[in-house]
Amino acid sequence: MKLYLTATLFLAGALLTASCSDSDNQVEGYFGLEGNPTGVTVPAAGITKSKSKRTPLTVRSNEQWTVAPATDDDAKWIHIFVNEGQDDGIFYYWVDANKDFTPRTGNILFTVNGNPAPTLFRIDQEAAVPTITIASADKGYEILPAGGQVKIPVSHNVDFTATLNPASWAKIDSVGSDTVYVSATKNTDEARKATLTLTGTGDYANVKSSTTLSQAAAGVVMNEHFEWMQEGIEDYYYNYPEVRFDKWTAEESAHGWTSLGDCMYGGRGYLKMGKTNDAGDLLSPKLSAINGTQDITVTFKAIGYVSKGGAKDDGVLRIMLVGDGSVKGESTTSMEVDGKTYEAATRQITIYPNSSLNENGADYDPWAQPEATFTVHFTGVTANTQLLFVGGTAWGTSLKGKGQGKNRLLIDDIKVVEE
Repeated sequence: MKLYLTATLFLAGALLTASCSDSDNQVEGYFGLEGNPTGVTVPAAGITKSKSKRTPLTVRSNEQWTVAPATDDDAKWIHIFVNEGQDDGIFYYWVDANKDFTPRTGNILFTVNGNPAPTLFRIDQEAAVPTITIASADKGYEILPAGGQVKIPVSHNVDFTATLNPASWAKIDSVGSDTVYVSATKNTDEARKATLTLTGTGDYANVKSSTTLSQAAAGVVMNEHFEWMQEGIEDYYYNYPEVRFDKWTAEESAHGWTSLGDCMYGGRGYLKMGKTNDAGDLLSPKLSAINGTQDITVTFKAIGYVSKGGAKDDGVLRIMLVGDGSVKGESTTSMEVDGKTYEAATRQITIYPNSSLNENGADYDPWAQPEATFTVHFTGVTANTQLLFVGGTAWGTSLKGKGQGKNRLLIDDIKVVEE
């Protein structure tokens, strides 16, 4: 009996000691956001899904957790990925654009082991600003001397009316959801100008946007600045993800610029030819304003492509005609394009944009450099003629192994004048 009691007391003490030891070593649960952020203010434009990875939130925890918009209303404009985790983790959020003229507030709610956590992450979003914006309003729009219609792109978040002053030689045909259509009569006199003004209605009468419409005197056949082309995304160097011509909107395609191949793209007010190892081309609409057979002067701007790290593509550009006419006053090079042979004038591009290294300074504008402007003369041109630009010494996928093997070019401000 004495031995039994002694053994029992020893076992009880051992169990008590083990129990105390487990309690002392137990780790308490915890949950929080790294840095203890409580919220963020987001502009009215919101945060796109593609940019959500720039602002991750890091969870510090040793338990199971979930993340979600706090209410159904919040879930309509606040989006989250990843929405659950175990222990430490990272999640991302993005926010839809606020189209209302009042700010809004939402919250991200956390649960830990199925229970709401006291931690909330608040999102305050600024109100939208009433706006009416004519694309490239500062540059203005030009109508050919022969007359015709010009399509003026507009972005807005309020209703508006459109007026012309003076309205003697041009008129507003119609106002669409994102375009104002203006037409002009044939100009038989001096160059002339008019002002197009868009004005908000009702409470937004103080919201305005204006641009100048110009019509040159007789002799100008084409004067294209590509203001209507607003594809791609702005970037601090010319590495924009431009949009291929077969994916343009119907209104953009209606301007008549196309390609004999598949490597021509629309950017922010310019067109781009070519991709890696592939010499792209650009084909203009027919020069339908020409009467009879004419000699013409073609001026245009062209700059080369530079990579983010500063590597420059070859800058060879060839210009030729599809249809009637030929190069005037200079030697030419025979070039096969899409199975046909053309006689082309050649120009060497020497102007390139800044890369991410900002070689030429923050205020550098490659289009403004004198060496970015070129002139070519043609003879025997008719209303059936088209301009054809090709970037590279050979058309199609045949640049590999020649020079840099890359010959991407950007084109803008194409003007055709009868001599």
